[in-house]
Amino acid sequence: MLSSRVLTTYGAHLRRRTTFDVQQQLHFSPIASKLNSEMEFSSSASQGSVKPKKKKSSNREKSLFRADRVLANRGWGSRSECHDLLRQKRVFQKLDNDQMIQIAGPKEKISMDAPLFVDGKIEVSLPPPLLRVYHKPKWVLSVMNDGKGRKHLGQLEGSIISKMHPVGRLDYDTSGLILFSSDGTLTQTLLHPSSKIQKQYQALVVGTVQEEDLREKLKQGVETSMGVFPADLVSSRPIPAHQVQATIKSIVDNLPPEYDLDQLEEKGYLFFKESEELSEVELVVEEGKHRMVRRILANSGFPVIGLKRLRLGAIHLDDLPVGASRELTEEEELWARKLLKSKR
Repeated sequence: MLSSRVLTTYGAHLRRRTTFDVQQQLHFSPIASKLNSEMEFSSSASQGSVKPKKKKSSNREKSLFRADRVLANRGWGSRSECHDLLRQKRVFQKLDNDQMIQIAGPKEKISMDAPLFVDGKIEVSLPPPLLRVYHKPKWVLSVMNDGKGRKHLGQLEGSIISKMHPVGRLDYDTSGLILFSSDGTLTQTLLHPSSKIQKQYQALVVGTVQEEDLREKLKQGVETSMGVFPADLVSSRPIPAHQVQATIKSIVDNLPPEYDLDQLEEKGYLFFKESEELSEVELVVEEGKHRMVRRILANSGFPVIGLKRLRLGAIHLDDLPVGASRELTEEEELWARKLLKSKR
């Protein structure tokens, strides 16, 4: 529960703001960008005639594609330009023993990541991965450019996200897992509500959580101005009393330079400065509406002052450092391709 002093400050702030969602009034939800490891949010056949069964192709056959398609997918040119290049016998494949062999023509089957060279010397770049995992820091916009000079995803090293785009967004003040995709269909599938992709978050909230009470409330669904949304509570734990003020101080001290502390104080956004109780909460949702996790927790009586995404579907953030990226594991790749196949 919130202390009487915090409730008084928070209540005064709410009386000045009349929108339905508590957290919508907290559109600015400051969070610490440099908490220590202890304080960081601790990832049959149809009726009628029977048709003969088609012969199943081998796994190797499934992984091979026409050479002109491979060349085009890897950005060398249009399909017709690549077709003509292959007909001219100008494309070579490099074998494991460094021997170069000539591709017979546009219909020859090769793997999508085969080492290819035009005229035997100009290397054809490899295709981008299907997905890439990135640990977005706090105070980084989930866009590829920004006219106000704020940090954004477009400033990442080009070789990391070349020919890829971010899958959805994380709020400016939210950290954690964000995916980059090279396939538009997969991106749409990951974002569409009908896919019911689970998203797991870790939140720092004001107050002490009674775990079973909050679990039942979230399970029943929490009413917001955007509808009623359920969530599954994974776990909760109180922040030790001796760490509370240090955590709050770190939050305030690490706000980005574009924020004016006096204005934030005046508008009530720093209501949590005098809090004596904080809790860490992990929960899973399926919807991905704007600031929904913040809304449902705030409307449950626990305003969010820090949020981090730990998981999206079968892809986990785990111990990936802040600001770092990685390729999918074999299991994650299998899950993503299975998801993509179901939509094609």
